[in-house]
Amino acid sequence: MKSEFGHIFESLSRMELSGALDALKAFVSAHPELAADSCLSEIASEYSLMSDYWRRGFRDEQLERVYRNMLVRLYRLAADTCVRHELTHSSYLSVFYNRVRSGARDWSVASVRKHLEAFVADVAMLQLEPEPRQGGLKNELYRNHQQLMNDVFDYLWTSQQWTDSTAAAMAELLVSPTVDTNDQQLMVSAVMLGAMNMFDVNKFRLLVEVYRRATDEHVRQRALVGWVLALGGYRYRLFPEVGETVASLLADGKAVKELVELQIQLLYCLSAETDTNTIQKEIMPELLRHNRLNITPNGIEEKDEDSIEEIIHPEAAERDMEKVERSFRKMMDMQKAGADIYFGGFSQMKRFSFFGSVSNWFVPFYAEHPAVSEVFRQLGDSKVVRNIISHVPFCDSDKYSFVFAFQQVAGRLPQNIRELLSSGNVMDMENIDAEERGTAAYVRRTYLQNLYRFFRLFPSRNLLYNPFETEQGKTVPNCLFFADRTFSGTKLESSLCEIASCLVSRNMEDAAWAVLGNCGAESRDYQYYVLKGSLLLRRHGLSGGAEADDAAGCFAEALRLRHDDVKALSGQARAMFYAGNYGGALAVYNRLIELKPESSGFVLNKCVCLVNLGRSEDALNDIYRLDYERPGDNRVGRVMARALMSVGQYDKASKVYAGLCASDACEDDDLANCGLNAWLSGDKMLAAERFADYLSRHYGSIGLDEGRRRFAEDILGKESELLSDRGVSPVETHLMSDLVCDLILRRM
Repeated sequence: MKSEFGHIFESLSRMELSGALDALKAFVSAHPELAADSCLSEIASEYSLMSDYWRRGFRDEQLERVYRNMLVRLYRLAADTCVRHELTHSSYLSVFYNRVRSGARDWSVASVRKHLEAFVADVAMLQLEPEPRQGGLKNELYRNHQQLMNDVFDYLWTSQQWTDSTAAAMAELLVSPTVDTNDQQLMVSAVMLGAMNMFDVNKFRLLVEVYRRATDEHVRQRALVGWVLALGGYRYRLFPEVGETVASLLADGKAVKELVELQIQLLYCLSAETDTNTIQKEIMPELLRHNRLNITPNGIEEKDEDSIEEIIHPEAAERDMEKVERSFRKMMDMQKAGADIYFGGFSQMKRFSFFGSVSNWFVPFYAEHPAVSEVFRQLGDSKVVRNIISHVPFCDSDKYSFVFAFQQVAGRLPQNIRELLSSGNVMDMENIDAEERGTAAYVRRTYLQNLYRFFRLFPSRNLLYNPFETEQGKTVPNCLFFADRTFSGTKLESSLCEIASCLVSRNMEDAAWAVLGNCGAESRDYQYYVLKGSLLLRRHGLSGGAEADDAAGCFAEALRLRHDDVKALSGQARAMFYAGNYGGALAVYNRLIELKPESSGFVLNKCVCLVNLGRSEDALNDIYRLDYERPGDNRVGRVMARALMSVGQYDKASKVYAGLCASDACEDDDLANCGLNAWLSGDKMLAAERFADYLSRHYGSIGLDEGRRRFAEDILGKESELLSDRGVSPVETHLMSDLVCDLILRRM
């Protein structure tokens, strides 16, 4: 949505007809070339009559229905006006819009269907032609048909709002057995692209209908992805039938299962570039370091065996091979888990002219495509390419890239490499058999990879709605449909916590929070409360306050459902601790120790609670035991030093702090606590030095004014009670502040 239409659609989302009317009137007045005046005046006139009728006190039983009908009509007008404006005022988009509408072609669904069915018949009739003529006729047939499909695609995705009859006729076309599946798949993608850029309830219904009825899995999965990505925003309010359709669809357990899988696969798409970095920085260097091939300007050649090296280190080759196998297996394991391991490599192969057409990013791979059929003809024996395409799980877009790239290097490949590829033993990759390629999950994954490449690499992608981006001002990616209110109250709620857990594992906490917001009261089970409590702590609770108390309440609800559950008890203890309720946390940790006496972590946390409660003497026995059992554990050392300082054993605490500050694992707070202990023991200079070290390390280069303020907040403020109990007067705190600032000044 461009900024000019922002207010219009916001008003419609709030069901404010008059506000939307006024905003659209202003826009249409400024753009008379859009020819929207008459339709807008008609709606405005009807609204004025309805309003006047109501003001006079007349009761209209159809008032709500009429008002909503006007909202929908105004939405459709605003949507069409927006699309026309964008398509005619963008020098790039107008090319697609005008090219397919400049001629006299009949774009009715019946006419398009006639052409598509004729193509299927013509392909069948080719078999009756004499062998010498088949090749030329076939090439011409597919060339003309592909040009038609490019036009159909551009017409569909740039089309405006559809009527009920158009959507119904198109649905029949897209599930018809008399139309080629490649054509149906491409058209489904075109409808999806148009519906994503401007929501159309009839296109949405069409995609749902195709998902329900299609027997071809490729068509069906594209329709699923299409209607899901077309959802969002205010539509569930303006079009209540959308929510009703989704709820009806989710009565089928299979649909719920596929939506869960789809959401997880979309999250893997978001990680494509992170996975690429892992491959390029961790896996590929190992593979290249120990490979037996040289890449030269003249082609790929095998390295000569180093006989002397083999004599001196006969085991080196075996070790190298093991490293290569481990690296390769790691990459294959990433792929099996759902990672897009080919994005990094193929992202460099999208500059071929083939990808200048929008439709070619979405077209299924088939060898008869005019762009690749000539390549196959030039290669002669294309068994090498066909083997790789059938063995390696490339998405359609990458298959086209591979064919074009292979054409450029085919003549420079060593004969033994060509023989290896022709044999089908493609780098020891698992054979993707026909049965696996036909599964819904596999079909959907490769299609999503097509989409991700388009929205990530297409040069003019910024002109289109991108489902893989996070809109400005938001923290939830567009493709996180589990956070869409349309799914609230449906059977999908039973899987919300699964997706939220997946998001937490990816450090997408805001997204997980949004997903949990869709959980109704009936769906709030043990997992919901544990997740919500954990998220409250991770997002806000570490600083204490109401969030920590809310988190403790969530864990209490989880414990109500699962009494004495260790995970919930541990969360409750942490929440109480961050809320400052050390007594409550201590009681919970005591219970955890009863349930898990072998857990030293719970004992250590108990000791921290005791120290904060001023009962350091009670904590020291357990701390000494932990220090004996876990020598060198800095976490134990920190608690021990704090306890010793609290009971006035400054010399012992000083030795522990000295060790902590000298270690590589020294933390900023170790410096601050060391300074505090030195101050209380009377060593003012050491205290000031450690405080200055803390401020420099924690805040970097720091001026005097900021240094004084930070010292007051981080040291004097947090430790005011301890300093007061040890007899440190306010005057002494000012003197220490001056001394610390003097040291900072000397270091500048």
